Amino acid sequence: MSSPLFSHGLLSRRKQRAQKTFQQVSYLAKDLEGTLIARLPKDRKNLKKVLVIGCPAGLPQAFLQGTSLDVFDPFLAKSFQENKLPFQGAQYDLVLEGFLFHWLNDPLRYLQDVKRLLRPGGLYLAGFLGGTTLTELRQTLLKTDIDLYGGAFARVSPMIKPEAATRLLQSAGFQDAIVDHEEAGVSYPHMKALIQDLRAMGESNALADQRSPKISKDYFERAHQNYLSLFPPKDQNLVATFDMVHMTGWCSV
Repeated sequence: MSSPLFSHGLLSRRKQRAQKTFQQVSYLAKDLEGTLIARLPKDRKNLKKVLVIGCPAGLPQAFLQGTSLDVFDPFLAKSFQENKLPFQGAQYDLVLEGFLFHWLNDPLRYLQDVKRLLRPGGLYLAGFLGGTTLTELRQTLLKTDIDLYGGAFARVSPMIKPEAATRLLQSAGFQDAIVDHEEAGVSYPHMKALIQDLRAMGESNALADQRSPKISKDYFERAHQNYLSLFPPKDQNLVATFDMVHMTGWCSV
């Protein structure tokens, strides 16, 4: 594997700090987790043992109370090896994962490890941010960097497209792989408000390569004006796109 795209050490520190603020800005996670709950099998008597990974808003954990339930948030653990989940294999009827997949350095090997945990006939459900998430912010910061520094720098994570997620599920050996997505536009009064929410979620830039120049005092105001120029709003608020991607795969019997 090549050099990691994301710094999990940096991301873990940000996630741990965000524990105090996350519930105030949990609207994206709640959307993703609510969809996961809606897609659970209607007959849940066969879900004798369930593993919930991530899901920081806590909706599935509350919904599945009474089930034999293990909960694991890798970025709050002391150490996280994304391809070595700390559970014995072939013991879960359901692995339900939310708000995690878009931070993986090696998603294929991670999916293979998730599949290892499932019993034959077990179900994997996941939701993450992908595709066109923050496309406006990405283009805005690119223009602002060129305007102020004469070059482009990586400030927004690359996102996994839904079609790539389908291929990953199939390559990992999941059967009946289904991936769908829905774009949502969220309004913010200023670009700083968007950045503040991302920080409060622990979702700000965690790329391993942090060699971009230090942000100047006027950077965000310049970027805000570029945002409004590139993506003119209908009112005074700017709109950020979030691409909600949902994955389903079955472990073969």
